[in-house]
Amino acid sequence: MAGYNRGDDAIALALVEGLRARLPHVHARVAMLTLGSIASTDDVTPFLAARRRPAGMLALIHAIACADLVIIGGGSIIQDKFGGGRVKGIIGYAWLVARLAALFGRPLITAPIGVDSITTDRAQQSAAELLTSARAIFVRDARSMANCHAIIAATAAPQPQMACDPAFALAGAAPRAGGPVILAPAFEDEYDELVIDIFTRAATQAVERLDRDVVVVSMDSRDDGRVARIVAAVPMPARARVGASYPATLDLALEVLRGGSALIAMRLHAMILSYGSAPIACLSRTTKTDAFMEDFNVPGTSIGEGTPAAVAALLVEAVASWPQRHEQAMILATRRTALNRFFDTAVALMTPQRASRTA
Repeated sequence: MAGYNRGDDAIALALVEGLRARLPHVHARVAMLTLGSIASTDDVTPFLAARRRPAGMLALIHAIACADLVIIGGGSIIQDKFGGGRVKGIIGYAWLVARLAALFGRPLITAPIGVDSITTDRAQQSAAELLTSARAIFVRDARSMANCHAIIAATAAPQPQMACDPAFALAGAAPRAGGPVILAPAFEDEYDELVIDIFTRAATQAVERLDRDVVVVSMDSRDDGRVARIVAAVPMPARARVGASYPATLDLALEVLRGGSALIAMRLHAMILSYGSAPIACLSRTTKTDAFMEDFNVPGTSIGEGTPAAVAALLVEAVASWPQRHEQAMILATRRTALNRFFDTAVALMTPQRASRTA
């Protein structure tokens, strides 16, 4: 589901581009939480898919009924933080999509998804039913692979395969040595004041210690107000060199990220889209960013590991140089090869459907 978050937009458009490279005339329907961040073109039709509204449900049903292939993902689809049954939460939405795909006889595949540890029996059952209905399961990291195996252990689900987040197809732009330091915070209420404190300090130190301009980017339209608070909290005279960016589309977000000479981020997809192009430091508070640091050789720390001043200093120091550059380039090449296997599998599932429609 794209719409609010530029990372989700990146996943959706990377999936479209990957399929189009193999099937030039493919047309994609992209389910959206809100319209505007992905443009409608001859190849892409964004549609509102709010399941609590009749029009949204009808649009979703129509899109699935007309599809040659249904792709779920590739963010953290298997998680029960916001509810884990067949109605509430992200699992509930994905479970509904899987049921509709089965009803209409459409093949279902997961884009390389994140799979968190499940905490309730109800979520375990919903996740197992969802994954069992897939024709192929791809996950994005080693922790997701282990969690996926635990969920499907007693089922007939296909064996999961490792790839990487689809947005890595958009990574690897040429480095930009003279650009600003980009900060990409993330907010979900619980740690908001701490996040603002740490990123305010990181912005100040990037100006004072690295002699760089700073841009704080909002990767989610719901974060705009809190990003503005970070900039406003930077003390003078450093504040004169700190600005904010509120990209409403993925193209604008890429322009900001690719213009930076370094990135300090909590947002996973800010890091993915900058990977291989600039030194990155990760401030982690979730399983997915912990896994990202481990799997992609990215330095950083967890949000509770030290005082805000110490954490900010560590993050700024981590992007002062880039010793991981060559290893990260090799990792990116390897993961893109795995991502190609996902696209090849998706096309193989689509081909019989397309053939039957034209027969």
